[in-house]
Amino acid sequence: MIVGFLGYSASAAVYLLFSLLLLTTKQSGFQRQALSLAVFFTLLWALAAALQIWFALPLVFLYAVETLRNGLWFLLLYATIVPQFEFSQLLDGPWRKKGTLLGLLIIAFLQLGAGFSGFSLNLFWLVSQLAQAVIGLWLIEQLYRRIEPSARDTIKPMCLGLGAVFAFDFSLYANALITSGISFDFWSLRGFVAIVAAPLVLLSARRVKRWSTKIYVSRDVIYHSTLLLVAGAYLLVMSLVGYYIRYAGGDWGSMAQSGFFALSVLILVSLFLSERLRKRLKVQITKHFFANKYEYREEWMKFAAVLENQQGSPYSIALKAINQPFDCQFACLAVAENGRMVVKNTYNIRDDDPQALLCLELFGQQAIEHQWIVDIEELKQDSSALPFKVHTNSLNNINKFSYVIPMSTDAGFKGLILLSAPTAIHSVNWEDRDLMRAISRQLAVFLNLHRSNLALAESQQFDTFNRMSAYLVHDLKNVLAQLQLLSKNAIKHKHNPEFIEDAFETVDSAVNRLSKVVGHLSKKQRIDTVVAPFSLKPALQQVIKSRSIGLPTPQLEYHLDDGFELVCDQERFINVLSHLVQNAQDASEDNGSVILRASLFEQQCLIEIEDHGEGMSIEFIDTRLFKPFDTTKGNAGMGVGAYDAKRFVEELGGHIHVQSKLGEGSLFKLYLPIHKI
Repeated sequence: MIVGFLGYSASAAVYLLFSLLLLTTKQSGFQRQALSLAVFFTLLWALAAALQIWFALPLVFLYAVETLRNGLWFLLLYATIVPQFEFSQLLDGPWRKKGTLLGLLIIAFLQLGAGFSGFSLNLFWLVSQLAQAVIGLWLIEQLYRRIEPSARDTIKPMCLGLGAVFAFDFSLYANALITSGISFDFWSLRGFVAIVAAPLVLLSARRVKRWSTKIYVSRDVIYHSTLLLVAGAYLLVMSLVGYYIRYAGGDWGSMAQSGFFALSVLILVSLFLSERLRKRLKVQITKHFFANKYEYREEWMKFAAVLENQQGSPYSIALKAINQPFDCQFACLAVAENGRMVVKNTYNIRDDDPQALLCLELFGQQAIEHQWIVDIEELKQDSSALPFKVHTNSLNNINKFSYVIPMSTDAGFKGLILLSAPTAIHSVNWEDRDLMRAISRQLAVFLNLHRSNLALAESQQFDTFNRMSAYLVHDLKNVLAQLQLLSKNAIKHKHNPEFIEDAFETVDSAVNRLSKVVGHLSKKQRIDTVVAPFSLKPALQQVIKSRSIGLPTPQLEYHLDDGFELVCDQERFINVLSHLVQNAQDASEDNGSVILRASLFEQQCLIEIEDHGEGMSIEFIDTRLFKPFDTTKGNAGMGVGAYDAKRFVEELGGHIHVQSKLGEGSLFKLYLPIHKI
């Protein structure tokens, strides 16, 4: 009695909560109304059953409420089978539909009247309730068989839940007809079956389009609820078995019952602590009760296939990987370098697209800091949706891009991905955002690994360079030994004509060997660094003078005050510019032109080296220009000049930008900060 009362009372509480949730929704339609009525009458049924047990009322009262409850569930199932179903179609339809509805109403009124009058037709009531269970199972079978296979996952939870209710009713009333009476132990468990059915119906209520209540139920909630329900059912069964042992065992049964309960609790705890069981249960719930928008296994395989493709730069591969599921018309990938966002790859737009640069300026650092996917269209309507402030006045100038997706790793890698409105899907919901976030995190790791590999390769190259320097030092020692020997012998033989001739040959050999050493090192060994203010104009004039030995002769265009000063290592500054000017000369014809220009640009000192020589391709600039030890001059160069220039400028807090076209020449722009010590 107590078990049955508690079960029906708990069932009433669950369906009361279900009814309140339905009242908070705004969706309309006949299916939604039928769902609300069915849930409400299930609540009334559970209350009536609890009262029937507590006050020992006739069962026929409960039959009446149960018949009305079943009729409303039948109505919901049929409305789900038939698209665009309305109640008027039932009233104006064929007699087999109206007859079913009328028959259920008549039976309910007869049962209600029999309860008040005390008139008993026990066999008739049992047959009618058994028939209702059969009708319910038949409707569930029709619904599951007729619905499209692709949509079965959406309706499966409700079919399982209501199927359990009607199957239990069928077993109950079939057993009652055989034994000529209701089994009250069987009857007491119906409340728990109704509780199990509630969350399953709720899942379908969330997912079926025509009567979705838009109630969010996470996998974790269903997983833990299922585990608790299983635990509760397990303990209930163990309690009943323990009670039977005690009832059958007399005095000894009390000890056996205690031991049995201890064993039951031990088994239950072991089940909860079994990670393997918990994982299997979670997988089954996710697999059978949730219809995902994406087939994640397929999406992951496609994503991995894109990353495995080595055609193109890592940045182009990353942009293709995140654009693949959404098929956006425009896309852009930028990476944070030296405090600014640098565009690394684009899709269907230019690298200097104004809208892309505006997005990077508005959202760059803050979107990464807050790890927030920015919906630009949503932001235009309501700027309070962001956890940070932006200048909304500029948003109307952005119509190419709709989403800003941050990328970052704990290792310090930071970047942004810009996407236009997806064309592969109609609307973007939470699952699309989760997919964007998951892909962006994987891409951040992928790109950070690429940059780490580059840094490692550079380190290995410098190690090789250091080993090569050891051989050069050995050559220098040999030259030094030759000269020391020559100087020592000169004291005795300086008037000997043969010695003089041999001395000239030795000096000539030493000059050649030293020229090779100097040519390889190119003064890249810097032991002492002196940071101090110096006048810019004389330093530039020294560069021009030192490079006037080659053709074409460089020209200086100075657009600053004569007393303008920079703060850095003057010697290294001159070496860097001398190398860039030499590169410009090497790329130009003897009758060409090389210009060294100095001016101001937005509170920065702008140094430009311009030539009209061979020029460079965009691919060469992106992949080889600033790569150390990669040279196009063969044995004449070490390939560290441009790399050294870039590092020097960035160490000062500036940046370097290169514009070039094949056959038209190149323009190197060095942006240097203006500051004082």
